[in-house]
Amino acid sequence: MIGIDKKALQLNSRFTLPPNSLGYCGKDSAPEKFKSCVIKGKCAGVEEEFKHFIVLHPYLRTLSKITGLPKFSYKIVESYWLGNDKLLKARNKDYPTLLNFFAKQGVPEWFVAELKSEKPKKFIPTHLFQVLHVGVGRASGSVPYNLESINNCMIRWGKVEKVNKKTAVVNLNSLKKVKGVYKRTLIIETFPFVEGFVPALKVGDIVTVHWKQIVKILTEDEVGKITYWTDEVLKAIE
Repeated sequence: MIGIDKKALQLNSRFTLPPNSLGYCGKDSAPEKFKSCVIKGKCAGVEEEFKHFIVLHPYLRTLSKITGLPKFSYKIVESYWLGNDKLLKARNKDYPTLLNFFAKQGVPEWFVAELKSEKPKKFIPTHLFQVLHVGVGRASGSVPYNLESINNCMIRWGKVEKVNKKTAVVNLNSLKKVKGVYKRTLIIETFPFVEGFVPALKVGDIVTVHWKQIVKILTEDEVGKITYWTDEVLKAIE
């Protein structure tokens, strides 16, 4: 029997905690489990919590079907949140697979039907593809679909300029709309972080922010991945 991939569950827990703690997706029972998984390495029950995410779960199932890897394995989780070479296996013919899993997850029929008619130029099954092509909040109705929600939901990344006791100032890769097209831009903002998520955070670190929370310090390799795949999705959405 294959053991639990704790590293994958911790990565998934980092990125799912902010929207879940705001009540946008998943169940109320999840936040403390996610924190315990990341901080203490105690990940019992988090797989079950992920299954209740109306958007996340269908993407992980789609990526699993495309690659043949388990849906909660590290490469699958990383490909959705940050991007990696597993995304190269995705083809436009796989887009209906995602929509099928959406329907099984409980996304409204009318919305699935609408998405069928809105075929992407290139199917790249990442979180940013969900934010921009499907539309943040449109599957769950939790938030308005506008530029502010897009930037809050997008996995943004940038350099830490100043560290305070419970917050940090980050020069963050964000999006702006220029002549109807999304472009990357840098915005300096202050964000809180969950104690224990980013130990030894310091000026110069590159971090990711999701729903106004700092959730991870990135390695150089991870910075390369999120930069590349963000730009690939932006090209595909034009």
